[in-house]
Amino acid sequence: MKASVLLIAIVLAGAPARAGEAVQWYTDAKVAAAKAYQEKKFILLDFTGSDWSPWCARLKQEVFDRPEFADFAREHLIAVELDFPRTNTLSAAQQVVNGQLVQVFHIEVFPTVILLDSQGRPLGQIGYQPGGPRAYILELARILHIQAPAEPAPVEPEVPRKPLVFVPDPSSVPTHYGALTLKGISGSKDRRMVLINNATLMAGETAKVKVNDKEVVVFCKEIGEQSVLVTADGKPLELKLGAR
Repeated sequence: MKASVLLIAIVLAGAPARAGEAVQWYTDAKVAAAKAYQEKKFILLDFTGSDWSPWCARLKQEVFDRPEFADFAREHLIAVELDFPRTNTLSAAQQVVNGQLVQVFHIEVFPTVILLDSQGRPLGQIGYQPGGPRAYILELARILHIQAPAEPAPVEPEVPRKPLVFVPDPSSVPTHYGALTLKGISGSKDRRMVLINNATLMAGETAKVKVNDKEVVVFCKEIGEQSVLVTADGKPLELKLGAR
């Protein structure tokens, strides 16, 4: 079945949109497709792992939650979220439909953003890219073959301030770090951060951590409620809060 036919034929159970957000995100593909056809807007399908993928969280925070993107979306897009969570639960019907669309569009990585015209015909795709909302909007406009919004007026620079001069306390003692220790877990469920010795990491990030007066390369694999899975110089470890 062609992607455009499948998209318009699908009926999902649940609310048509996520309420209370700057961009109206639909979870009902049929409603979104009908609205795009009626308003002659493009369709944006966001294939996301909202509660486990750090790159999906970054795309949401750096682009989708920004007012610049909301302005662009209101004029040109009908946005649809197709979520594949590991902790949160979707309805059985929505899981089936999301799985069908993954196969139709051959989705292999998250996030993947598919762009369709108002009749459900694919135009192109994009994933996460750095640069914030402006760079992302420019790439969307290129794929959609539309004119990008004008560059915002430059902000007047602040008057340079006299730099602060730091005078170290000669009596201070350098901090000594012992074995790898999980000192804290912070952030929301979909954007957790951990403090390991002197370094703060999110899942998927790597940092040099001070351990016994030397540096160890630590890769953060997965952050749980009370523990974190890491590799230290390639060796897998599980660090737990309160463990010494």
